[in-house]
Amino acid sequence: MLTQPQSLHPLPPAPPPAADLRQLPITVVMNAGSGREDKSEAGAAIEKVLSASGRDVELLIVKQPRELSTLVRRAAERRPGILAAAGGDGTLNAVASVAYARNLPFAVIPLGTFNYFARELGIPLDPAAAAQVVVEGSIRRVAIGEVNGRVFLNNASIGLYRRLLEWREVHKRRFGRNRFVAFVSGLVTLMREHRPYRLALQIDGHPLTLSTLTVFFGRNALQMEQLGLDEAVCVARGELAVLALREVGRHDLLALVLRGALARLETAENLRQYCALTVHIERLDEGTRHIRVALDGELIDCELPLVVRSVPEALQVLVPAVPEVRA
Repeated sequence: MLTQPQSLHPLPPAPPPAADLRQLPITVVMNAGSGREDKSEAGAAIEKVLSASGRDVELLIVKQPRELSTLVRRAAERRPGILAAAGGDGTLNAVASVAYARNLPFAVIPLGTFNYFARELGIPLDPAAAAQVVVEGSIRRVAIGEVNGRVFLNNASIGLYRRLLEWREVHKRRFGRNRFVAFVSGLVTLMREHRPYRLALQIDGHPLTLSTLTVFFGRNALQMEQLGLDEAVCVARGELAVLALREVGRHDLLALVLRGALARLETAENLRQYCALTVHIERLDEGTRHIRVALDGELIDCELPLVVRSVPEALQVLVPAVPEVRA
């Protein structure tokens, strides 16, 4: 019988008092390759706010994505304090993972395309305003997702959705990073042949066997709502939204994409939907003991079985401070 897995990291202690929070050094890690085109302008705006704060601040610019995780770990060891990510989903994931592992406050300066994590927490999309939250914000604990101990903030997936992300990166490197390239890449990928996975799952202990093209785990209520899914309710309860697409043809796939664009996925007949705290996944169709997973858009290889779980109140995030009400 499968036992309830334990998180690889301890639950963070109580957030530091506001006075102590203001004494912590701030390290901002900015990804020069994130989605915004005006990266130098954004960097200048961030640096101006941080310099004016009088705080102990260091701004690190990452030019090679493969160096990101190592640089963040070294920065946390060298000067533990507030770790801030300036970039898209991949940058946020890398910095949040270190902040979670070391029980450090995490801050966000969103420079990506959709910025679901920041938007759900009310963090401004303007770089200067977001940098001000890093300096003056208050701590809020938020849930995260884990796949075999690896953190995700927005979503994780296997199968077709993961392949869409994989081919999108290939096409963006060749033709440029913009939404039109991403759209055409998605259509091209959908028209390929896709072999389904045969999976044995346990969803909060309930066994399920299915043949599916993709399994998607959502941790962001805003993203669920924009797709027209009631599973935003799952996220609000601290659970994962679990979506499994059964084996369908190309025309049905295109119809499903259209439903997603119109925020009408809730009525899709080929989409199985669940809420869960923990999901175990085994493959029935191959002898391989590994599977490729997309975590917040970043691709990694994981050993089977997969253990996907929601971890409540796991990450200490700086959000806009609520003004004090005086009598």
